[in-house]
Amino acid sequence: MKILFLSLWCVTLLFSHNLMHTISKEQSIVISFSFAKEDDFSFQSYEVYAPSSEIPFAVGRTDALSRVSFLPNTQGKWKVKAFSEDGHGKIVEVEVDEQMLPKIDANTNNAFVKTLIGIMILFGIFGLIYIKKDKKNEKD
Repeated sequence: MKILFLSLWCVTLLFSHNLMHTISKEQSIVISFSFAKEDDFSFQSYEVYAPSSEIPFAVGRTDALSRVSFLPNTQGKWKVKAFSEDGHGKIVEVEVDEQMLPKIDANTNNAFVKTLIGIMILFGIFGLIYIKKDKKNEKD
């Protein structure tokens, strides 16, 4: 009887070390990162945060094609923080609806707008300096 009990106990220990897996087909959200000159952002760190959560939902590294993918489990605004060791990075917010599908913004790549705003700020600063110098010259 002891041998039977010991044998059953050993067999159950063998099953406890079996790593199980399932394969499913679900729609994940995929975010691709790249620099303006088509440099890749592969194997860099990222964190995914669920809506109104300060604890990461997922952490890892981007894949070989500089992508982050995750399966949301609640609707709301998800945050994806991708960052490299040299300090480059970005925070992307993804709005997820009731069907767990992202609301895709048509204006996701706005580098042109950022460049234009930067040029306008520089012209504004130098314009103010010019006006101030011009007024100073009029007083003299």
